Amino acid sequence: MTVINTSPAIHLHAVLVDGLGALTHLIGDIVIPWEVGQELAAGHAKDSTWHDIQALSGIILRKSAVTVHPLLSAQIDLGEAAVIQTAMDEGHETVILDDLKARRMALTLGLKVTGTLGILLQAKQAQQLPSVSAAIATLERRGMWIAPSVVEKALKLAGEL
Repeated sequence: MTVINTSPAIHLHAVLVDGLGALTHLIGDIVIPWEVGQELAAGHAKDSTWHDIQALSGIILRKSAVTVHPLLSAQIDLGEAAVIQTAMDEGHETVILDDLKARRMALTLGLKVTGTLGILLQAKQAQQLPSVSAAIATLERRGMWIAPSVVEKALKLAGEL
């Protein structure tokens, strides 16, 4: 199973054809820590992600907070810390995080890390996404900042540049 953070959940739900349902078909079951669920629920007026994911099979919503190690919570946001802690506590290998500091911390702790763009590349390879470029444009219009060098690398990997 893979543990996902708030931002990637919102971003991927917005650009994948079947939202996070497509993601479960691509990578299998997805764990959403309670803390991430709370962040999604708090933003439900702006975004349908929280409402939509509650009805999806393959999405496992944790019902209680995880006890986050103080070293994690002191260095990264609570949602990201909960993703890493949940993966470690439950023995999940992979986390989906976009924040660079959280990604580095997860890698240091031995977890496999991917992010929104990594999932978009997987979706394109699996023919579940016609254009990484169009998806990135949508994400940027929705307010996601992506370094130009990262966009360029993703488009090259997707064969779109």
